[in-house]
Amino acid sequence: MSIASPIAALYERGNIVKVCGLREPEHAVAAAEAGADILGFIFAPARRQVTAEVAQACIMAARQAKPDVLACGVFVNAAAMEIAVVVRGAGLDMVQLSGSEPPEFMSALPVAATRAIHPKPGVSVDEIVLEIGKHQRAGAPPAAFLLDAFSPKGAGGTGEKVDWGLAAAVNARVPVMLAGGLSPNNVAEAIQIVRPVGVDVSSGVEIDGRKSGEQIHAFVAAAQAAFARQPVTATR
Repeated sequence: MSIASPIAALYERGNIVKVCGLREPEHAVAAAEAGADILGFIFAPARRQVTAEVAQACIMAARQAKPDVLACGVFVNAAAMEIAVVVRGAGLDMVQLSGSEPPEFMSALPVAATRAIHPKPGVSVDEIVLEIGKHQRAGAPPAAFLLDAFSPKGAGGTGEKVDWGLAAAVNARVPVMLAGGLSPNNVAEAIQIVRPVGVDVSSGVEIDGRKSGEQIHAFVAAAQAAFARQPVTATR
């Protein structure tokens, strides 16, 4: 079985919902109970950063509610050995690379990886697709791609929104997941416009900087309802 099989299977199915930036077991459980497919944990220096031990506790609690929920660790320019240690310690199924890691870096990872793309202002659809293509041609290509907002504040979780028109144009050529500024109030519209294979939320389900179980449930429900109206798969 390929190490990419868990996320690859989800990617082929489409309609993926990921809740990222989790730090407390109760919110991981809320995400699992709501029906999220992937739980995201930040291991890069940031406000939502957690240790492997905290992530493991969250994952174990969440799998009491949904045994097949996947756990993803988010890294920014970390060494492959560092990632491997965290993967083992936390029990991660996959990782997300959100830095400037080169395409060949994927082959050094012990689990499947998704590649986050943060388009800078003025970047064209062709340039984004070209960047994705470089990763697709690598020896161990990413299992999926995530289109997130560019922000000088950091790589993800900033609340900044991707240009949905740009995202839709990219997604028409290369299936992607969508992140950046999503919330229970706008995720249905984002899915309708972009038609991504999945959506990823972090700050959009927080109140005063802390995850909200109610907001998590609302987001997952809104996303699932929108996907049900127009199901999308990576193979279209």
